[in-house]
Amino acid sequence: MIHEWKPPLLVHTPHGEGDALLVMDYGLNTNSVWVVRLHGGEPKHYFSPDIRIYGNPMEGRGWDVEIPEGWVK
Repeated sequence: MIHEWKPPLLVHTPHGEGDALLVMDYGLNTNSVWVVRLHGGEPKHYFSPDIRIYGNPMEGRGWDVEIPEGWVK
């Protein structure tokens, strides 16, 4: 299954912030793969545990993401 996010989701990756464009689900035995456009235009692929999805500040949750040690801020 492939899902295109419209509009793209703002996410944080080990390489910094970017826009998640697609998520590909390969089934129960494999992590989903996210296609993310990093700021500056570089596309990268990440497994689900390697990204953080920001909360929506309009729902009162704010930008609640804690950045793991070693990731670019």
